[in-house]
Amino acid sequence: MCGICRTACPVFRVLLSETSSPRGKAVLVKKDVADLVFYRCALCKACTAACPSGVKIYEEVKGMRNKLVESGIETDANRRMMRNVREFGNPLMKLEEKGKKIKELNCC
Repeated sequence: MCGICRTACPVFRVLLSETSSPRGKAVLVKKDVADLVFYRCALCKACTAACPSGVKIYEEVKGMRNKLVESGIETDANRRMMRNVREFGNPLMKLEEKGKKIKELNCC
């Protein structure tokens, strides 16, 4: 709980909110608080790289996201992304055949 992970977290650096920091999410996981704040994580693992204890917060965040989805709590962006994965096999919708350019960005 030293907070070194906060300096590595791109989400915390933008929002400057303790609940958006890896440390804040760790506290919420321990308290089993189901909150949309778990969608404010890029799952980039920068917090783990910076953590002297090697805590893998991203795994806890992924687990909590699964729990939120199972209980019906998710963002509209997550719903769109999952619909695209089910329909097109990827979160970005269909890719054009020739240049493999993204036809439309419809997620997050």
